[in-house]
Amino acid sequence: MTRAAGAVVAYDREVTTGSCGTCRGVRNELGAPGGVIYEDALWHLDHIIRPIPMAGWLVLKPKRHIESISAMTPAEARGFGEIASRAAAALEAATGVKKVYVGVFGEAENFAHIHAHLIPRPLDLDDKHRGPLIFELMRRDTDAAPIRDVERIVSDVRQMMSRG
Repeated sequence: MTRAAGAVVAYDREVTTGSCGTCRGVRNELGAPGGVIYEDALWHLDHIIRPIPMAGWLVLKPKRHIESISAMTPAEARGFGEIASRAAAALEAATGVKKVYVGVFGEAENFAHIHAHLIPRPLDLDDKHRGPLIFELMRRDTDAAPIRDVERIVSDVRQMMSRG
């Protein structure tokens, strides 16, 4: 069973680790703007934390600390595909983009726990940021989008995700 954000979802804190940034995000300790978008027993979806590279840049995290896609259980793998697809469709509707990039790396220091970036590809994206080069936008020290834009997109995506 899946639930929209706002529903209380219990999870075993023993499957997360204290110093892992992704685990901290799952526990809502990083202050993702707009709050939790979607959560079920296995997955957590919210907006990327500050500094914001672009409004609508979402992050899908398995609740269990795993460091490789191959470590997913069959249920986690099914959930990943379903949630990523639904979130991408909601992002397209909320932002007007024609494509959502999905990238899974888990390579940054303190972020080895896999997490998927769902990035709405702007129609006017400069060629120097296309494909994996879009991650260059994360190298800013300040927000690239007003928080009100982020909160509107988060709210819209949350509402669409709650419809199933």
